[in-house]
Amino acid sequence: MAKRVKILEIGEVEIWEEKLRILVSRYPAGGQVFVGLQVKESGEPYTDLSTNMRAHGAEVADDEVVIKTWSENEHVIEPMLQSGFFEDTGKRVPAGFAEAQIWRFKSAAHVPAP
Repeated sequence: MAKRVKILEIGEVEIWEEKLRILVSRYPAGGQVFVGLQVKESGEPYTDLSTNMRAHGAEVADDEVVIKTWSENEHVIEPMLQSGFFEDTGKRVPAGFAEAQIWRFKSAAHVPAP
């Protein structure tokens, strides 16, 4: 039987005049933090902000999240950093032909349990 993953809503952000829920959880493989955005009004997924690099051997602390900053996520990076929920650690990990950023939660209350 597959392990059930608990998803928490930690807040909201507005991007391009769209109100979005910030959802956090843990990836089943490796246990790294997952962060996704969901359209508040419809409940439709907006984007997965995180990428699961711990499953590929990256060293990531339990209060950190690996952020996909390229492609469809480029426009959400600045608003998410300005949201007050995260801070950029300055650490980077290779992700194919790109580099993923490692962010940390500003509040321990927003870190999902391992």
